[in-house]
Amino acid sequence: MIVEESPKQDVEAKKQIYLQRVNKLYADVKNWLQDEPFVLEEGNVDVIETLGEYQAPRWFIKTQEGKLLAEFKPTGASVLLAEGAIDVKGWLDKEYVLYMLESDPQTYYKIEQDGWYWQEQRLDVEPHFLNNKATLLQLLTWVSDYES
Repeated sequence: MIVEESPKQDVEAKKQIYLQRVNKLYADVKNWLQDEPFVLEEGNVDVIETLGEYQAPRWFIKTQEGKLLAEFKPTGASVLLAEGAIDVKGWLDKEYVLYMLESDPQTYYKIEQDGWYWQEQRLDVEPHFLNNKATLLQLLTWVSDYES
């Protein structure tokens, strides 16, 4: 007997995969910044998208003096050419972090591994694979002009 998932189960599964990916990124960020003079504050945000309405974790990265460097705000799993998005906003700029799949034929970038990629607003630049501390610090500098 073959049991097919209902559309409701499929939607819920997509939300859960997205939230797992967001939480994995946040765990990596926390690990990468453990030796840096930053304060991480956690909160929640209501995500409203085609999959429905749900809550996701929102993070703020601040200096020890309390100056906001960046807000990581999940925007949803339903994204054109990606499997999810997070807005990263600082006082200087806003950038988009997208979860891209190497196997996705829609992706026109050179994606060599599934994961979160920081996409500058310039189209002539390939996305930056957000898989290490150096790339994260580069993103923080880009949105906040912070120099460590």
